[in-house]
Amino acid sequence: MSKIQPMSGQQRLRQLAKRQLGQELASRPRQDPHDNTISIQQVRQASAVHQQLSSRAGIGADLDVPEDTLSTRAERRRQMTVERQQYNLEKVMVLAQEYCTDQAVSQELDPDWFYHFCELVQNISALSMQKLWARILAAEISMPGSFSYKTLNILRQMHHKDAQALQLASSLSCRISAQEPSHIYFSYLQQGSFWQWIRGRHRGVLNLSQFGLTYPQILSLTDLGLLHPAEIESGVMNKGQTLQWIFPQTPLQGRLKANGIVLQYYKFTNNGAELMSLLNSPVQPLFLQALQTLFSSVIEFQPTA
Repeated sequence: MSKIQPMSGQQRLRQLAKRQLGQELASRPRQDPHDNTISIQQVRQASAVHQQLSSRAGIGADLDVPEDTLSTRAERRRQMTVERQQYNLEKVMVLAQEYCTDQAVSQELDPDWFYHFCELVQNISALSMQKLWARILAAEISMPGSFSYKTLNILRQMHHKDAQALQLASSLSCRISAQEPSHIYFSYLQQGSFWQWIRGRHRGVLNLSQFGLTYPQILSLTDLGLLHPAEIESGVMNKGQTLQWIFPQTPLQGRLKANGIVLQYYKFTNNGAELMSLLNSPVQPLFLQALQTLFSSVIEFQPTA
């Protein structure tokens, strides 16, 4: 069994580009006009050509195009499709350079995973989504196995509006342990005495749309498989029990002031957690304040060091 030579993320990316594209990525702006490498400047220049090709994709009445045979037009469309796919793939590879680190990587990227990645990314044209795919490639190079095939397939179905919804959801989420996918807390139930039970359980609810995350967006993330399909309830918690929520860069601790408290939340799936690892969204301060206000009647929050 041959020993794998450690490489930095940048070196590993250039190696992958040479295997997949037949040429290397430029690590710095090109100086030699005969240098056969791909640079960001090249990609930008190719963008103009790509737009010209795209404008020829349809049949417009104002275009002075000679009559071609059906087979000729089909062949031209196929060629434009192949060139567009190649452009998209090279663009993502170049963008990935910005996210790759110089840290040594001793594990090879799974070639089947990389092939599947290339097959999906060649049809991604929106710049915002290309950047997200580039971050995935850089992260997978640094730590192979970080993103599953299913997560890649989910991302392929996502529109940039879905990515924005995920970004919003990430800014409202927290973890209760390092291993669990994040939660979005929005409500609590208080189970009381017999007479309180007759009148109905006491409840407090936070409207997440106040902070940009609408119910249709929650449904969209659920349909994509990034959120679990149902609201989840915690187990019944009693007075004196401690809670520790880990918001990004903002831990929050509390102690229950009453018995029979049940918290409600949305929970991210494992695939949602994989994509969220790319976002690093800071918690919304207004949401954090509103959450503490909502729970203040049943939870006593404690200052953190």
